[in-house]
Amino acid sequence: MASTAISSLGMLLWIFTFILLVSLVYININAVIRGGQLPKNVVNNGFASLLEQSKTTTAKGATIATSSSSESNGGATYKGNSQTIEGMEAEIEALRKTKAKLDTELRIGQMEEKVHSLNQEFQQWEGKFNNLYKSDTNPKQAPANSSPLLSPVGEKKQHKVDSKDLTGMNILLLYADDWTHHTLSSYHQTKPLNTILKTPILDALAADGIRFTHNCVTTSVCWISRATLYTGQYMSRHKTTKPCCWSGLPKTKGQLDYVPDNWSELSFYGKLKENGYHVGHAGKWGIHLPFFKNIDFNVEDDGWHYRKIGKKLWHITEKNEADALRFLATRPKDKPFFLNVAFFATHAKDSDIRQYMPQESSMEWYKDDTIPIPPTATQEAWEKMPYFFTNENEGRTRWGVRYSNYTLHQTMMKNYYRMATEVDAACGAILEELRRQDALNNTVIIFTTDNGNFHSEHGLADKWYPHQESIRVPLIIHDPRMADSVKGTTNDEFTLNIDLAPTILRAAGIPVPDKMHGRDMSELYLSPDRTDWRKEFFYEHPVINTKRYVPASEALVRKDYKYMYWPDYKYEQLFDLKVDPGEIDDLFHSTNPEHKQQLDYMRERFNELKHLVKSDEVVTL
Repeated sequence: MASTAISSLGMLLWIFTFILLVSLVYININAVIRGGQLPKNVVNNGFASLLEQSKTTTAKGATIATSSSSESNGGATYKGNSQTIEGMEAEIEALRKTKAKLDTELRIGQMEEKVHSLNQEFQQWEGKFNNLYKSDTNPKQAPANSSPLLSPVGEKKQHKVDSKDLTGMNILLLYADDWTHHTLSSYHQTKPLNTILKTPILDALAADGIRFTHNCVTTSVCWISRATLYTGQYMSRHKTTKPCCWSGLPKTKGQLDYVPDNWSELSFYGKLKENGYHVGHAGKWGIHLPFFKNIDFNVEDDGWHYRKIGKKLWHITEKNEADALRFLATRPKDKPFFLNVAFFATHAKDSDIRQYMPQESSMEWYKDDTIPIPPTATQEAWEKMPYFFTNENEGRTRWGVRYSNYTLHQTMMKNYYRMATEVDAACGAILEELRRQDALNNTVIIFTTDNGNFHSEHGLADKWYPHQESIRVPLIIHDPRMADSVKGTTNDEFTLNIDLAPTILRAAGIPVPDKMHGRDMSELYLSPDRTDWRKEFFYEHPVINTKRYVPASEALVRKDYKYMYWPDYKYEQLFDLKVDPGEIDDLFHSTNPEHKQQLDYMRERFNELKHLVKSDEVVTL
């Protein structure tokens, strides 16, 4: 009986040890798998980062055994207590040695399989990266292999276009932040209001392309304007009214408070990728998107001016430039690309008393210059704002931080100009890389921004409101299809940020979805004789926080008159822009019959366009 009990106990111990052996083998094999090294020529940071995380986990949680000795257990017979203990110890030791042998054999076999697998994988990587540096004189359109960009919202849809309709042109979007329309020195060549600012690279781009003098945004705030960029729709249609985060703070877990089901039909990022484009984004997204950013290249930076990353202290414009250059250097040469370089500059760091923090190397720029004070930066202009503009208004609060005295105004504007010139220099480095790759003649280049900015006009700072400084922004387009006679010219038609997505899609040869509100701006320079362009547009902006902080605003904008409506207060204004370009003298209460007639017309047309924007009708505006 004792012998039977001991044998049973031995069998249980053997089973327990075997289970332990299998567990240890699994742990060690997993550690081996995670311990792989990337070849030196692999530079994909996301892949490298994942491998680094794997290696860190392995180092902390797994140790690979190296014992290779082995002996057989002859099966001991146990007699008496001492013999029982000795027999059990001998059996355990034999099992331990057997386990070591099996462990080693299994690990070696698994390692051989892993090495073979990795060798094949690394050869594929090596081929891909070597191809990056081989020029291809006959690039071919290649369909994207990865999944559609717009994944979690509704049904996934493919939007592939017949390859013969695709142009194969690259598209580069240089997308700055908070630049008003005169934050370009080329603007001052025709409107000599300010000869101080220098943007020589963008001036040269305009000289080889076309500059639009009346380009405006339909909502002047970062996140809504960017949603309009991505969808080609007004805010009332895409319904994106929430930002992603404030001043670089961590993002919340949620995305949009409202997820529009038509984003899957509209985002040009997804359409380009589905039709063979290598799609990249470097910089600020600005909103929670209702889709995963599973594009080919995505580096998001937002809300900071200086940040230490690794051992280097980066300025955000420097980082935006480096990421753009990395995208261009590693892109596949056998397919066209789209890249949005979404600069954060010249956006202020609102939580920092310094507001604008340029790079140290730029501090000598504008040092001895005197920045002109805008004509409407007066107490009188502030007092002529609607009665509900009080010191609680965020525009007035930021004015106090930036422009409330002459010295402060000079300091802030010099740093703003330095950051603008830094963006200009970064654009130069990016364009030089395109020139080095001999890609300039096959690349549509667009420079613009998300919204304008008050620089103390009307006693305000920042954006939001329907005034010219807030809604009118730069736009330059360089297009290989452009005739030489068009290059270096300006265009005075109303172009809007709803036009960017249609223009980008048509440059690629992809049809524009019916639900987009905008137009293809290339018609203005490829068919310059056309006369059926918009003569006015509707502007909208929601309340932010409270109506005393940032009140909601709407407007009908023309080149001769502007009608403003403040819905929280049911307050109307009318300005004659030809006589009063600074929008100081409100004509709403004028007794002049011409003004009354103009007010009636503007109010009626305002309501018509507002209805179209807020309805579900398919309309081009």
